Formats: sequence, structure tokens, C-alpha cells
Amino acid sequence: MSVGDGSDMPVFDAIFGLRATRVYEARPLPAELLARILEAATRACSSGNTQPWEFVVVTDRDVKRELKAVMVEAFANIDRERAQSADELVDGSGRPVTGHAAIASIDAVSALVFVFWNPDRGIRMKGEYEENRDGTLRRTRRVPGGRGSSVYPACQNMMLAAHALGVSSLFTTFFGLAEARVKELLHVPPRMFLEAAVFLGYGAEKLGKPRRKPLEEVVHLNDWDAGYEREVRLP
Repeated sequence: MSVGDGSDMPVFDAIFGLRATRVYEARPLPAELLARILEAATRACSSGNTQPWEFVVVTDRDVKRELKAVMVEAFANIDRERAQSADELVDGSGRPVTGHAAIASIDAVSALVFVFWNPDRGIRMKGEYEENRDGTLRRTRRVPGGRGSSVYPACQNMMLAAHALGVSSLFTTFFGLAEARVKELLHVPPRMFLEAAVFLGYGAEKLGKPRRKPLEEVVHLNDWDAGYEREVRLP
């Protein structure tokens, strides 16, 4: 990659500039660009270096249309269950932050990356899971770490790499509303766990400045009851 294609973006520029994009243009990603983004995901740290992720990358328009139909149906009643207020469902520019626009873009976005946790690599403790009659697994022992601590860093790597290369992205877990149907459509073995999906493509919406809480509201220094001041220098 040459200078100017975004690959030389400083890491803090990538972090502070990353936005969740929900509306996409209907144009493909170059194969080499997609491969580089996916490789970044595989460079993430994982629990015990088990690398328990599996990625199903969907670029076929017909498959995306089928997935869209599944999610339109699954999303029909979700708004009644939201815990956030109406004000919290928009960003600083007044743009909705619910999944409706993303679902509308499922058949347009360049690629959908479904992120699965593979228990055949990820299970680290005896008796942690048991198999159900239908081939799925259920957790039978509470163990710190594991699934999320392995696959979510891979997703973040993917999105930061995409942003550095001029590609928009969206992290979502809403496909979990129809996990069985998604796995059936993609011919994923029942024992695999659908953890998340990442949209990758070229954004077709104007994004304003992100709304983030200041450190003083979310950071506690040494004790929950102690506040944090930006001037403080950690040892």
C-alpha cells in the first residue's frame, strides 16, 4: 500500500475517527483490501492464544437479500423493548443510532463479516459446556474470560484497519435475534456461536462529530468514590 491510501494513518487518528456507519453504497470492496482487513482481525489477542474465531464473509447479493428479509422480520417488534430514551437513540447530529438503517443497507453493503466463536478451539476448562440433542452447546460452568474477550478484540481490529484504509464499518449483534436462521442460511454447524457481525463498505451518509462522555464522568482513580481529573499524571 502506498502513502496516501490511508494505510499510514496514525493509530490515535484511527481510534478517534472511527464511526459506526449504517448506510452504504452498493459497490464492492477490492479483494486485496478485504483480505487485509480480515487479516488484521486475526492479529488480535485471544484467551490463551486459542484464536477461537471463525469468519463467514458474505459478499453475494442474493445471500445478502435473504439475510435482509430475515432481519426485517426479526426487527419488527424490537423497538418496544428498548431501554434507552428517545434522546439517547440519536447521536450529536440528530442521526438515529438504531439498527433500522443498517438493516435497510444489508443488501447494499460491500461485505458482511459474521463472527463466530468456535468451541472446539475456545473451550479451556473441563465441563465448561455440554452438548444439547440438537448439536448446540450450553454453558454449564462459569469461567472468567473466554468468548467475548477473544472475538471482540478481533472485531475492533477489523474496524480500525478498515477505517485506516478508507473503509466504513459497523459492529452489531442484532443478527443474534435470528441466530438459528442465520446459521441455517450460511450452513454454519449448530455448535458454533454467533457472537457479532461487522459491516464493511463505503459509507453513504454524512456523519457528524461523535458524542462521547468525558473522562471525568466514567473514570474512577484508585477507588469507585474517587473522581478523575485530566491533569492527574498516572505513575
